[in-house]
Amino acid sequence: MSAGAGPRFEVRVDSRVLAEDLPRCTKAGRAAIEPVIDGLHRDGAPCEWLRRCDEEAYKPALVLIGVGERHPDQPWRPSVYEIAHRRLNS
Repeated sequence: MSAGAGPRFEVRVDSRVLAEDLPRCTKAGRAAIEPVIDGLHRDGAPCEWLRRCDEEAYKPALVLIGVGERHPDQPWRPSVYEIAHRRLNS
């Protein structure tokens, strides 16, 4: 995981998200995702990964809402974008 030397912020990872999403991923996808999740748990997210919004609190936090393939090969499999959209709008 590449990161600058600046401040790092907590990442909240819901274990239910991982339990639901990771089994849908390919073996290669899980191999790419799991080390990033481990690094986020251990080290947090670097400041440059976050963007300020008007309602941001003094201590920003990144919340993981979905993991998966950006563009799945099988058209019936949901992309990570579709998964996140459903979770945010349900």
